Amino acid sequence: MKEIHIAQIIEQKTGKKLSRWKARFIERLIHEKEINYILRTYGHLEGVEFLEELVAYFGVGIEWIHPERLPDNGRCLFVCNHPLGGLDGICLALMLHRKYGSVQYIVNDLLYNLGPLKTLFLPVNKYGSQRREAIERLQAELGGDAPVGSFPAGLCSRYIDGKVQDIPWQKSFVNQAITYERDIVPLRFEGKNTRHFYLLEYWRTKLGIKLNLGTALLPDEMFRSKKKKFKILVGEPIAWQSLKESGKKAQVLADEIRSISYSL
Repeated sequence: MKEIHIAQIIEQKTGKKLSRWKARFIERLIHEKEINYILRTYGHLEGVEFLEELVAYFGVGIEWIHPERLPDNGRCLFVCNHPLGGLDGICLALMLHRKYGSVQYIVNDLLYNLGPLKTLFLPVNKYGSQRREAIERLQAELGGDAPVGSFPAGLCSRYIDGKVQDIPWQKSFVNQAITYERDIVPLRFEGKNTRHFYLLEYWRTKLGIKLNLGTALLPDEMFRSKKKKFKILVGEPIAWQSLKESGKKAQVLADEIRSISYSL
C-alpha cells in the first residue's frame, strides 16, 4: 500500500514548500513513521482483517457491558458518543462485526481515508460529486441488512460544562431509523483522550479559532491509547415504531437518546 508523506500533501495543497524543521515537526506529530509501518505491514489486508490487526497492534482491550441487550438481529442503528475521535470508531466497528459478521460505520474523513477500511466505513463531509456518491451509498446500506453504526455528534467530544461530552446530537439518525425501519441501540463508549487535547479544543472554540487544531492531534491521541482497556455499554433497543408514533420532533428524540447513552 502507498505510504503517506504529510509534508508533500501539505505542500501540494498550499503550493508552499515547508521548511525542514516544520516538516519534521508535523511528521512526528502525526506519527508518520509508525503509520507507514502499519501500512507496509498490514496494508495488503482489507476490512475486518485489517481492523483485527490494527486493534492487536495497539494492544487495546475492548469489552461489552450488558451484551445481553444486543439484539439477535443486527439490522439496527447503533448510536454512540464519540470521546476519542478515531480509535473508538475502529473498536466499535470491530466489536459489531465480531457480533454480527458484518457492519457499516458512518465516520468522518479521518477514518474513511484509511484505505483498507473503506469497505466497512461510510463517509460523511464529502462535497460535490463525492457527496452524491456518499449519500447514495449510505442510503443503500441503510436499506440493507448489515448493522449500521453512527456517531450522531459528528465531532469528537470536548469539555462542556466542566466535563467531557459530545455536542448535541444531530437528528438525522432518528429520521434514518424511521425511514429505514431500524431499531436504535444506544451505546456509550467509556474512554478519554488526554486532558491537553480537550483543553486545546475548549480554548479554540472559546477564542473563535476556526482552524481545527484538535484534528491534527487525533493521530497522536490514538497512539497514546496503546494498551488501554475500553468498555462499550449497551442500552435497551428502541423500536423505530415508538419513535414514529411518539409525536415528538426528531431533535427532541435525538436529545433524549443522547441522554440515555450518557446514563448507561
